[in-house]
Amino acid sequence: MKKCASCTKDLPDAALHCVFCGAKQGAAPAVQPGLAKTSFGYSANDVMNQLGNQPPQQPQGGYQPPSSGLASPAAANAATIMVAPGGGPQGFNQPQGGYTPPAPAPAPSYGQPQGGYGGAPQGGGYQPPQQQPYSPPGGYGGGGMGIHSPPQPTPSPLPVAAAPPYLASNTAARAGRPIEPWKDSLKFLMLVWGAVALVTFAVPVSIDPLGFNWDMIIDGPGVMKIPFLMWAAVGLVALAVAAIPMDTLPRGIIAAVLGLAGLLVPTFAIVGMPPWQALLPLVGMLTLVPGLLVRHEYTESLVARILVTIGVVATLLPLLIPIGGQIPLVSVFKGLIEAPGEAKVGPILQIAQVVLVVTALLAWMPGPATGGAKVIAWAMILFPVLEFAIELLLGGNIGDVVSKRPGMLVQWAPQTVYMVLTGYGLATVIGKQLE
Repeated sequence: MKKCASCTKDLPDAALHCVFCGAKQGAAPAVQPGLAKTSFGYSANDVMNQLGNQPPQQPQGGYQPPSSGLASPAAANAATIMVAPGGGPQGFNQPQGGYTPPAPAPAPSYGQPQGGYGGAPQGGGYQPPQQQPYSPPGGYGGGGMGIHSPPQPTPSPLPVAAAPPYLASNTAARAGRPIEPWKDSLKFLMLVWGAVALVTFAVPVSIDPLGFNWDMIIDGPGVMKIPFLMWAAVGLVALAVAAIPMDTLPRGIIAAVLGLAGLLVPTFAIVGMPPWQALLPLVGMLTLVPGLLVRHEYTESLVARILVTIGVVATLLPLLIPIGGQIPLVSVFKGLIEAPGEAKVGPILQIAQVVLVVTALLAWMPGPATGGAKVIAWAMILFPVLEFAIELLLGGNIGDVVSKRPGMLVQWAPQTVYMVLTGYGLATVIGKQLE
């Protein structure tokens, strides 16, 4: 230690400024490196001596017991961290003097001041030997560096969950199950084709004399009113349902009911149960068109493929089952070969329809390819319109039809409107079950 040059207060030898008055101090005298002390008050030589094999320091003063382990009165009265000088634990009364039975040695206390344990009885008398506590050289409070705790291992970082790999199959599966794909298109189609039904219903049947379709509702006999009633009613209800706010599923159910009623009620009311050769193609169209529409949107759906297959089989079966010893499809090819001139158009249209139906089996292509399902579905819906237009052109009397019987130009409308409503209505109902 040294004195401050200004206020004469004690300062460390290495201090350059006084911590009390701030005065600058002179340079510290040079000392040997081993004897230079740090700010904690010890030098490198002190540390090396304390770390060496030095005998434990004994308490100053009083009787120094031999190395037999007998505790001196000074050591017995020395203070420790846990016990005050001259006494034991609180609440434990020890006898004064006399023989004290040996007690279990307490756990060693590292870093305690040199000396014995506290709690020894006051006064003289024989004291049994007690185990001296272990005090490492240079322990805490003895001027040394103390004992360092063992290094703690650094825990390894927790594993970070990696993002799942991108899988094209997962994306295809999500894309193959859309949500309400006809929510807007069904409403639009009901609006458009409902208007088509009402407009074509209002076209005059004849010009001279002037007649309309509603004349058949008023003056027609019995069940002959039904086709015209269905024509007008389906168009009017389709427009109303399209204009009313409604969920997709109820609108699809109504559209399917309207289309099926228009296709089946007049047939069964006028003709009764048709023969199976006419009934199977009707069933085939009622499953083929909705199945293709569902296949276009739900590219991974097995139900759509099964519906398409049923429709193809039901449509082709009447042409493949022999009737009167002849296969109808073979007869169609013979008619194409033998028919003269314009008479070949009928067999050509039949064969084209067969080819179109067989093409629908492209629905079995693996997704996400659609196999042209929507295009084929609309081709089947509009195929009666193509047949009607070709027959009208081949008739050669378009001028007379337009001027005298304009109602004949729209005879394709009811069946086409019913097929659109049935196809999209059933497709909506089926699609809601696949979401």
